[in-house]
Amino acid sequence: MAAIGSAALPLAACGSSSGGADTLVVWGFPGTIEGLQAILPQFRKQHPKLNVRVQVFDYATVHTNLLNALVTSTGAPDLAVIDSSYLASYAPGLVDLNAQRAEANREFLPPVTELSSYKRKFCGLVTDSEPIALAYRKDIWDRYGIREGDIETWTDLADAGDRLHQRSNGKVFMYAMLSNEVATYEVMAVEQGFGGFYFSDDDNRVIVDDPKIIEAVTVLKRLWQSKGTYHNPQGGYSGDEVTTLLKKGILAGQLCPGWYPEVLKQNMPEQSGKWRLMRLPAIRSGGPRVGYQYPSIFVIPKHRNRPEIAWQLEQQGLTGAGARHLFTTQHVLPASRQVFNQYRPDADKFFGGQHVFPLWQEIAADSPRIMFGDGLQEAQTIMGNHLSDVLTGAKSPGSAMRSAASALRLQLHKK
Repeated sequence: MAAIGSAALPLAACGSSSGGADTLVVWGFPGTIEGLQAILPQFRKQHPKLNVRVQVFDYATVHTNLLNALVTSTGAPDLAVIDSSYLASYAPGLVDLNAQRAEANREFLPPVTELSSYKRKFCGLVTDSEPIALAYRKDIWDRYGIREGDIETWTDLADAGDRLHQRSNGKVFMYAMLSNEVATYEVMAVEQGFGGFYFSDDDNRVIVDDPKIIEAVTVLKRLWQSKGTYHNPQGGYSGDEVTTLLKKGILAGQLCPGWYPEVLKQNMPEQSGKWRLMRLPAIRSGGPRVGYQYPSIFVIPKHRNRPEIAWQLEQQGLTGAGARHLFTTQHVLPASRQVFNQYRPDADKFFGGQHVFPLWQEIAADSPRIMFGDGLQEAQTIMGNHLSDVLTGAKSPGSAMRSAASALRLQLHKK
């Protein structure tokens, strides 16, 4: 496979490297760095006088230390990986890679180059793609007369949950939610056309009091009220309690981002063949059935002395052999077109021989422009508190969303 173009970066090199003039320093965390590590022997042959030092930290350490380094303009690595949900906060301190955008668009599946950009500044290449589906136990659904074709909307899922819980004599639940359920809210916001979840596409306006969001939160409340919804699992939908409930057959379905099938396969291999993936339900009949989560992005900090070489390492680590190694070892959904298409025809035995790659691609292609705005983490906390008021009955969806919007505007200084 041809590497992404090596056009000169638009930013002049400046500053000095903490690793020395002949050292390239890379920061990463497990689950993102393995592809880059795999191609290091080849890269070192290309640059025999360059010392490449890869430092692997935990997720929180990378983000905290990198933000501090960007703010102070000292101590940053030449290349680092971040969660895309933090991109807006880090973007001012990153190299602008717009000269490489066209080549990246050809190499990577949509919408990843858009979501690794902030306010028209392309900041780097992603490690994976994160469309969201619904995973369910087909054998359990069959046993209790639940059919995938009958579930088009979230209300349909809530109704099916009522039937499942009743027919199983209260032993089986359809779905699990927290009382501050931002994960499902974010899916519904995307389905309503708000790829910024809480903010407009230009990241200037708060949108959570829009009538379409109030409609979505009303649907979310109906899902919460279903007898088949399991309330407040510790750790949320991806925590250990939900994993245990799924393994025991007490929970028969759940949100499934592109990384989540590996959780199922590792923890319940004995259930191979019993699982299926389907499109998420829609807000209303005929509406979009899409969702998208946060991949990781390799970015190049400013004020370093080797941005061109850092870009070469990034592109080689996230395409070709590097991308294939990351997929085969970490089982993240590949964003590289070539690697994705290499596995696209494969039937997945765990999902009953289903061809899951085309489904993932369809969901991603149908997603609106995804934008992770400035203050996303703060917005999730504020919104979660107000969603809790809705789901517990303390406030109506309209009243709670207007209060949430006021709080977001005040704290985040947006319109």
